[in-house]
Amino acid sequence: MRPAIVLALAAGLLLGACQRPTSSPSPGSSPPPQRIVALTPSVEETLFALGLGKRIVGVGDYCLWPPEARALPRLGGLFNPNLERIVSLKPDLAVLIPSERDLGGKLERVGISSLIVKNESLTDIEQSFREIGRRCGVPAEGERLAAQWKRDLAPQPLSWRPKVMLSVGRPAGRLVDVLSAGPGTFYDELLVRLGAVNVFGDALGHYPQVSLEQVVARAPDVILELRSDPLSPEATAGLINDWNQLPEVAAVRNRRVIVLTGDHVVIPGPRLPQLYQEMRAALEGDDGKASAAEKHPHPRPLSQPPPQPPGEGRQAAR
Repeated sequence: MRPAIVLALAAGLLLGACQRPTSSPSPGSSPPPQRIVALTPSVEETLFALGLGKRIVGVGDYCLWPPEARALPRLGGLFNPNLERIVSLKPDLAVLIPSERDLGGKLERVGISSLIVKNESLTDIEQSFREIGRRCGVPAEGERLAAQWKRDLAPQPLSWRPKVMLSVGRPAGRLVDVLSAGPGTFYDELLVRLGAVNVFGDALGHYPQVSLEQVVARAPDVILELRSDPLSPEATAGLINDWNQLPEVAAVRNRRVIVLTGDHVVIPGPRLPQLYQEMRAALEGDDGKASAAEKHPHPRPLSQPPPQPPGEGRQAAR
């Protein structure tokens, strides 16, 4: 995984992004698009969740879910979009994220409309469901998906208030170049909804690179390693054992280093509630409860600086 993970704003390219949410276009407006491309997994998965899979004519190289997406033409990624192939598919809409704005400008010059949606925060993602639904002529589906999202991500406080570190990227076998999820990310928001404390919730960046000294100083009770690729039991054990060089950290000492795997753990899209439940189960422990020794209060995180809007290079680079 290369963190890398990730705005409710329509560019001037949009044709009808502000139209009223009706299932059929009003007189004079553009009809709902029938040939759609999306290079980012979060956007592509949203299109499928809205029932628009049959309208998708091309996807990015890292779009793997649902299985039907794997049979679609590949169009490159964030850093290498294949403009010629996109144009050859004759799409009438490209659904993009802010870091793909330059691509949207190039498509506009050849007559292809774009819709740009944010997807870093939970609010961004929920709003993207509605925006895409409206633009594609299925506003009711957009509202349905947004409502289900809100229900699935309702606060579910844990039985304790653990201090948690979210490791979102490092080389296996070494504790170097460790990236952690910081403030303003959907990971941080999920922890808040669980009543947990993000030990790097006061970092200056969304995904700060942290030193081992900082990890020791922040003293996490639990370390969650997030990995996009399926791992064998041996590989998972290896990732956990890497942390043994920090025995002074409670998470290591108490064997609370936990690896969560699957492409859904790094994609800010409709499957995020699955990660939410997996995080909750991991933090509560195998029996659903923390031990009495672990149930102790922790101070609230330091005040956080306002988040800066990140791109989705983290997802596209996977």
